[in-house]
Amino acid sequence: MRTGRGLPSCRASGKNRFSGCRKKFSFRITNGHGIVRVGRQTPEQSSNRCDNDRVTEMRTASLYRGETFSIPVLFILAFAAASLFYIHRKDSNDIRQFRTHAAIITDDLWALNEAGARSYLQLAARANHYKSLALTLDQGDIFLEVRSPSLHGLDSLLQRMHLIWTKKLSTDIFYRNRFIGRLHGEQYVRIVYPLLNIFLVLLAVTLLALFLLRSLSYRKLLESQVRERTRSYRESERRFHDLVNLLPEMVCETDARGQLTFANEIMLKRFTIAPDEVGRHSYFDLVVTGQHNGITAHFNRVLTGEDQGLAKFTARDSDDNSFPVLIRSAPIYKDDVVSGIRSILIDITERQALEEQLRRDQKMKAIGAMAGGVAHDLNNILSGVINYPELILMQLDEDSAIRTYVEAIRSSGMRAAEVVADLLTVARGVAAGRSVASLNDLVQEHLESPEFKRLESLYPEIMVTEDLEQETANIFCSTIHVKKCLMNLLLNAAEAINGSGRITISTRSREQDGRSWSILTVHDTGDGISPEDIDHIFEPFYTRKVMGRSGTGLGLSVVWNTMQDHGGEVRVSSDDGGTRFELWFPSTERQRETDPSETILARIKGNGESILIIDDEMLQQDIALHLLGSLGYKVIMASSGEEAIRYLEKHTVDLLIIDMLMPPGMNGYQTYKKVLEIHPDQKAVIASGFSKNQDVVATLKLGAGAFIRKPYTMEQLAETVHDVLYRQTASTSSPSSMEELRN
Repeated sequence: MRTGRGLPSCRASGKNRFSGCRKKFSFRITNGHGIVRVGRQTPEQSSNRCDNDRVTEMRTASLYRGETFSIPVLFILAFAAASLFYIHRKDSNDIRQFRTHAAIITDDLWALNEAGARSYLQLAARANHYKSLALTLDQGDIFLEVRSPSLHGLDSLLQRMHLIWTKKLSTDIFYRNRFIGRLHGEQYVRIVYPLLNIFLVLLAVTLLALFLLRSLSYRKLLESQVRERTRSYRESERRFHDLVNLLPEMVCETDARGQLTFANEIMLKRFTIAPDEVGRHSYFDLVVTGQHNGITAHFNRVLTGEDQGLAKFTARDSDDNSFPVLIRSAPIYKDDVVSGIRSILIDITERQALEEQLRRDQKMKAIGAMAGGVAHDLNNILSGVINYPELILMQLDEDSAIRTYVEAIRSSGMRAAEVVADLLTVARGVAAGRSVASLNDLVQEHLESPEFKRLESLYPEIMVTEDLEQETANIFCSTIHVKKCLMNLLLNAAEAINGSGRITISTRSREQDGRSWSILTVHDTGDGISPEDIDHIFEPFYTRKVMGRSGTGLGLSVVWNTMQDHGGEVRVSSDDGGTRFELWFPSTERQRETDPSETILARIKGNGESILIIDDEMLQQDIALHLLGSLGYKVIMASSGEEAIRYLEKHTVDLLIIDMLMPPGMNGYQTYKKVLEIHPDQKAVIASGFSKNQDVVATLKLGAGAFIRKPYTMEQLAETVHDVLYRQTASTSSPSSMEELRN
């Protein structure tokens, strides 16, 4: 058995730095924040070969005695563990078996069949060693009792020695969820027999292990003596070099002046140093110029034997690229004199990048959570700003003088709802409908939209050109959000251009990493984005002087979150010639579905169908009451899930419209699940301004027909309600809705 520590002693003399001494070297190499430490050993530790062999033999014998002593301890622990495991399993099986007996005699107890129950319990008592079994009725009266004969022979002796005892068991009996009685029992605990078997098996294994250990230890002793006698200084040096070169960190040694005398392979490659030119490089030149004084002070303190711990510096490679490193150093001794230092350099570039990414993700998560909470409340408020003007417009004549003002109020509410939608996108809590679409079609639709026309009027000197690839693969997406991403990128590009310029929109398909991608690119000729800003442009509310001349500061955050929701990514590159944004969408082989024609409000009015509104907001109840009432539906209100359950226990309705969030009571999912226990085929629509995807998906799986996001317009509400009541084919209610919510 090898028991040596460090490297063997060396008596050879030579010019190599690892020879030329009669001391024994020992070293310890650890990864991460590790250090290569070389220390001197006293003359007493440097013994001759015979003494070394005797020490090795004594260590091996001592190790054998220690292992021999540990075997009984392991035996005791193994026996205890096996016994506890068996006792636990036995108790569990006894309880389960006792409950099984109770279940079997349930029918007999219900029918008061004493003969049938007694015959079975007598068999159970003999088979499972029950001392007694008693069956009581629901009032506690004893129905029957069965007793086994007293123990005899060896069992009786073990019982008197308290190696066999009894335990009591009891379980309730139910017939069709009705409590009808209880089964009581007293069972003999006879685990002494199986525990004895376990003891004998483990004892045999232990004796065999002791025999094998003795044979193996003797063999290892002989092998260790042979290895100790055949080691040489050359093998020690090679082992040291191999270990150092296997380290993922950079390792070097210097003389007392700071000139390098050794560097491992990783350090040679990183600093492009030829192996035969190591001595021409200085330790102080490893860091950037501004840190020469710091590295010199560190070097001098290490020479004095002072432990510097981990020191952070900025290193510079041969290509003049800088990177952060942690340095741990220790002095090198030669003939009791410090001859230099030995250092490990740990590149922490990746660690710092991960820390920065974690900081950025935590910031985005915090801002997103805040935005989501605010957006939820704002959507409920905006429902009144949008829906009440709709109700007023229905009562006004076409030539009314105040019609323009009411329409302006509704338009302002819709624009505010768009800002809230951006907040929801940042929070990643909005459930948007998805469909199969072509990037080329989406680009063309946006270029024909009023939003783009308004952009052209604001920036008449900027030319927008298209470079669309033919036959671009389809994508499965929220078309609203993709077009909003394009709108935000175009606005961002226009604001980055001072005076005249060009914006190019292009599409193409690409295969990469075994996946198909459809890529939307927006390239401008404006001022580029600085390296300092490019790492922060996707953070909410982050603005610069060149960017952010209008808008809410959420544009690029919406782009980033939309791509995350679609399983894609955003790639951005920038220089003095302009900026390029690439949106990579996963392609799909699914074909586009034919868009249904627009629904005319007059054709989808109700015919007196009853609709129960379940919402904790009085404003939302009032809006739904007036909107649905004007559409010809009969509307009932419930302010909580509990109130709705009480109503539905006595009445039926044609449709439920359930708010997903109704604190502090049941939420929409819990309410609908409870409703289905009363009315299994109940139709429902989920309504919320902000909800977690898993709650929406779970409710849709239960059978809810559609999800509609607040604030909704009268047309959206009318179409959704009509689809769920009569067709169940709305895009918001199909299985694809659940698929898109999962994505």
